Amino acid sequence: MPRALTARIARVVPNRQVVATLLNAHQSRSAQLGALYADADGARKEELASMTQRSAEGSMAPVFTTFYNQLRSVREYHRKFPSAPSTESAETTLIAAVLEAAPEVGFTGEEAEGRYVDMHALHEAYLNLKGCERIDYCTYLKQCSHLAALPKTTATSGAYARYSRELRDYLLSFLRRTQPLMPLNKLIEAAEADFEQRWQNGAVTRWQSSPPTEAAPAPAAVAASSATLDLGTYDSAAALEVLGLEVLKHELTRRGLKCGGTLQQRAERLYLAKTTPLAAMPKIHLAKPTPPPAPHANGAASGSASDGSAAGLADGSDAAGTAAAARGARAVALLEELVARLGELLADVLEESAMMVEKKQARTYDEIERDLMLAAQEDAMEVDEDEDEDAEEKPIYNPLNLPLGWDGKPIPYWLYKLHGLNLEFKCEICGNYSYWGPRPFERHFQEWRHAYGMKCLGIPNSKPFQGITLIEDAYTLWAKLKAEKGTTAFQADTEEEFEDGSGNVMTRKVYTDLARQGLLD
Repeated sequence: MPRALTARIARVVPNRQVVATLLNAHQSRSAQLGALYADADGARKEELASMTQRSAEGSMAPVFTTFYNQLRSVREYHRKFPSAPSTESAETTLIAAVLEAAPEVGFTGEEAEGRYVDMHALHEAYLNLKGCERIDYCTYLKQCSHLAALPKTTATSGAYARYSRELRDYLLSFLRRTQPLMPLNKLIEAAEADFEQRWQNGAVTRWQSSPPTEAAPAPAAVAASSATLDLGTYDSAAALEVLGLEVLKHELTRRGLKCGGTLQQRAERLYLAKTTPLAAMPKIHLAKPTPPPAPHANGAASGSASDGSAAGLADGSDAAGTAAAARGARAVALLEELVARLGELLADVLEESAMMVEKKQARTYDEIERDLMLAAQEDAMEVDEDEDEDAEEKPIYNPLNLPLGWDGKPIPYWLYKLHGLNLEFKCEICGNYSYWGPRPFERHFQEWRHAYGMKCLGIPNSKPFQGITLIEDAYTLWAKLKAEKGTTAFQADTEEEFEDGSGNVMTRKVYTDLARQGLLD
């Protein structure tokens, strides 16, 4: 049963690929026609205008002149580049050209024409990730699409991002090869739109639920850090704690206050700056002044300018790094979402692949050898069937022009000689038709062709004419038969007898004479 299913899949998948190729070609040509009718460059409009223009007198002479000029150019083109005559229809030729131009889609031996997946390379890449549990290939197939189960420390590495992209690309490629008619692009777009909405709402719990840290701040903190904070909108230090460590650090640095400490200490220090000006701020909360840099050859910069520029560069680098980290986290989260969606579409295939791997691992040496032998026999049978089909399609080699037997092949030459099929018999009455062999020749005297020829000669096709093939012989025999029939023919006047009312018997002539004279009773 599995081999039969594999054979059925091997037939269905190419058929779907052919249909998908034709549909893609139809869509591309429709798009080309749409562009032509849109007439962005105005070429179609100019051609129509040149074909419909009139002369000053209102005559149509310019129209016919343009028409014949175009006809002359078309004929000249076909004269220079003649096309070979085609025995097939234009539709068949177009379909063949489209299918030949389509890229060839193939499968590896492990994929079995699209029935299983081949993810050994991805399994090796998974095992090389730091912090991942070392599992066998069968277990990996069952949980390869569950990327959210991996540790967060592993998910933040560059190797994990490369592995996720390779996994997504393979699943997409496998789906496009096995199910080319599936609207995969629309499904991917819908998944990305749904992910974008959940990301904006902060519903991606794996990447947005944890509190922001110095290494990976939350997206809300990044957005808040890019603008000046208005302390008038906060009525307590606890309200400032929701901004996170990074935003508080950025705001404290901007105001010249210390930026260290816990989240609560930073919030209290920043809330104190709401009611206390910087000049009256206790020195314990003020940041230490930065020593001025050494003067350059073109002049020494002032300390305040150096402090401001250094602080601005630090703020810009922190904001840029935070935004880049947020973009990287979003990209990885999107990859995890797409892999999960693709894993749902290929759940049956992944399960069958895992079962196939388990079956292979559980087989004994004798079972493996038996399966290999059966596979070799099936391959040999398929080769024989292909050879038989090729032999049926090839023209029959018959140089001696021997008649065909019941199997559609020429009969043996000895049988040909035994039945006398090498002897030719011609019949002039049948229009010099040739009969090969004595049996067809004897049988033809009762067939329609010979009977029609005898009818055209005005001679009955009776038994005495059996074996007569020449017209002259047929006429001679017919004349002889008529002469013999004339001497032995029945004479009505002398041999036909009549009887009158008295019982007297007489010939026909006597009876006729007496009847005319009125002497009969």
